[in-house]
Amino acid sequence: MTIGQLHNNQKFELLTQIWPGMLRADFDTYAQLYEKYYLYLDDQFSSIQEKPTLYTARTLGELGDLIRRIQGPNHRKKADIVIDQSQASYNTVDLVARMWLTIHIQHSNTQSPGCFQWPEDKTLSNALGEWLDKGISSKRSLDDDGPRQIPLDFSIPNLIRYYEMKVIWTSDLLQHLKIDWEHNQIKVYEHGICLRNHMKNPGLLPFPKEFVREAVDTLTLLFPRCRDTDDFLLKERRMILDVPYGRSRSLELLNYHYWRRNLSELVIHWENGPKGLSQIRLKPDHGNLMEYITFWVATLVLILTILSIAFGVASLVLAKRALDVSIRSLDVSVQSYNLALAIACADKNATNTLPGFCK
Repeated sequence: MTIGQLHNNQKFELLTQIWPGMLRADFDTYAQLYEKYYLYLDDQFSSIQEKPTLYTARTLGELGDLIRRIQGPNHRKKADIVIDQSQASYNTVDLVARMWLTIHIQHSNTQSPGCFQWPEDKTLSNALGEWLDKGISSKRSLDDDGPRQIPLDFSIPNLIRYYEMKVIWTSDLLQHLKIDWEHNQIKVYEHGICLRNHMKNPGLLPFPKEFVREAVDTLTLLFPRCRDTDDFLLKERRMILDVPYGRSRSLELLNYHYWRRNLSELVIHWENGPKGLSQIRLKPDHGNLMEYITFWVATLVLILTILSIAFGVASLVLAKRALDVSIRSLDVSVQSYNLALAIACADKNATNTLPGFCK
């Protein structure tokens, strides 16, 4: 049985192990918003079912108990959380942190560049803080450009429509807004309800509080409430705007700290204008109005030119056919004349009556 198939009471009990401050009324109101999160939990729990020897916990209840240990007020080092120092214990702690925070934590016995790892001698909050600071310091080149106002119509639906961007939904918050320019793809975090629950339980978070709030702000920025957004999210079967975040849309780039570089790249890409066939679409703010008019006027002139050439060629063809008909008519007339003359000259007195024609 999957988590999504559990009774609501069982689901609520599981979620209160992850977010102890959750109220039953709140869960009942937004129960349908956890669908994608349940699938994510199923995926994590399947790791234990497929390879049980790599982990020490066997049930959701045991994992819930371990979550509470990690969430302890005195955020302990990873080595102090496990009962023994076995790799299976460390793997289990990593898995539990993934379920709680929806981030990918690489096991210490594996190495993959660019993946977050929780060392045994650090607390989770310290490890995450160092990871985030390192990521920000490596992205400073575009951050020093000064204040930049984000365009009002800047959004994921418009990036898709006018710039042919593709959205890849991710369950890893640390991968949020990661851009692959080679394939024109952007990753977007899909568990908005988890961000809301984190904001309602700030004392338990190993993340900086501003990090979670900013993640919410990027979602409200990229998915403004409008028909295009609603149509896109309906097509994608995502309900991130159904979550009551309680945050307004911010268009000032300096208000973003952790994702400023990613947003800067997107805004610069936006300001450079669309490419290819996307250029012929009029942007909502009419920012490409001149290019739009120029293209369609040039297209109209080209069409008229082609039509003029076509009509000219058609006229020449018709004139040639008329000339051919005239020549044939002349030949017929000449032949008729010769025939009539021959008949007239056949008369025995023709040489006397028609001396100029008959000889």
